[in-house]
This record gives sequence, structure tokens and C-alpha cells, in this order.
Amino acid sequence: MGDQIQPSSFYSMWDAVARFAQEIRASDFMGEMIRRRDAYGSEGVMGALDCATLYGLTRWLQPAVVVESGGFIGMSSAFILKALADEQLAAAKLYSVELSEDCQQGALIPDELRALFVPMLGRIEDLLKRDQLPQSIDMFVHDSSHSYRHMLWEFRQFWPRLCDGGLLVSHDVQMNAAFPEFIASTYALDKKTGRSDPRRTSHYEWGRWGYIGFAVKRA
Repeated sequence: MGDQIQPSSFYSMWDAVARFAQEIRASDFMGEMIRRRDAYGSEGVMGALDCATLYGLTRWLQPAVVVESGGFIGMSSAFILKALADEQLAAAKLYSVELSEDCQQGALIPDELRALFVPMLGRIEDLLKRDQLPQSIDMFVHDSSHSYRHMLWEFRQFWPRLCDGGLLVSHDVQMNAAFPEFIASTYALDKKTGRSDPRRTSHYEWGRWGYIGFAVKRA
């Protein structure tokens, strides 16, 4: 990941993510990925706006280790990998977990982006039990089962693995209350003012664009 994140950097974070997202939405890459998606069928696949947001967040963070759940046929994976490539992060890795054996995992990912792609098939619970996922990560992306219970479980499992300044990202945060409830749990309030105490609150920043929610962890 890039240099140590300072709280003041979040004033420029939003502009940077928006700029990156705008660039990728207007790019030939976006057009090609939409054509690939439509050829396979768009059901269960992340939309263009959310893919652009995910791309922008990844470019801003410059992560070395990314884990995503529910990688499916690779629409979101492709945009993460494209962001890593555009930042010239040749040593970075994307561990993409997919439960279904019936889908063509990562099928949408262009060949030139596959070098950083690590497909993992199976239940994420089992992969964690067998210690097959990295202990320390820079970015976690949830896009598997969107039940309240499972989303909250994944957030709680991977938040401790994130480094200082790492990103927790979730797709379809509108599905239930799991994401806002988890974010609320990371706050610590000052008893006198009722406002957040930045020394004890365990996130630097959080937000939602489209159906993507994210939080930047403070160690």
C-alpha cells in the first residue's frame, strides 16, 4: 500500500476517487467490459457505476493484497486488477473467492490482467479455517451472500486483518442494515460532546457511492 495515511488526506480522497472513476467510465476498457458482461449475461454481475467506484477506490489506496468474496465471473475482479495495473503494482495480488462450481470463475477478466489474479474456489468460512487467506490485507471486498448475517460476519472477520489505512468495501449495502450497523460499531463517542472521539474511533473515513459502501480502517 502507499504511504501511511494521514487524516488530512481524506479531504483529497473524495476528489481522487471521483476523478479515477470518471476516467474509467469514459475509457475503452469500460466499453469492452460491458460488451463482455452482456455476452455472458448481466444477472448477478456488478454494474458499471459500482465497478467505476471500485476502480477509483483501488487506485486511490494502491493496495498490495486484496481479498474479495463472491468474485463470480470476474466483473468486479477485472476493475480491481485494472486499477492495480494502472498504478503499476506488479507485485500486488487479488485473492478472489467464489463458492459456486457452476460458474466460470473470472471468465470476464482480460488475459493481460490475469497475472495478479488468484482464484480460490470454496466456502470462505472453510478457507479461513484452513488459513488459506492472507492474515494481513490492504483491502477486502464483500460481494458474496447479501444476507444480513453473512455480511456482518464477513465484515467482522476481515476488519481485524486490514492494516492501518486499509479499506473495507461492500457491494449492495442497501440490502439490509449490516453495513451501517458495522460502521456504527467502529465509532467511539466523546461523552461530553456526543461526537466521535478520533483517538478511539477505529475508522478514518467511511462513505457510500451507488451501491458501494466503504470504510478506511484506523488501527
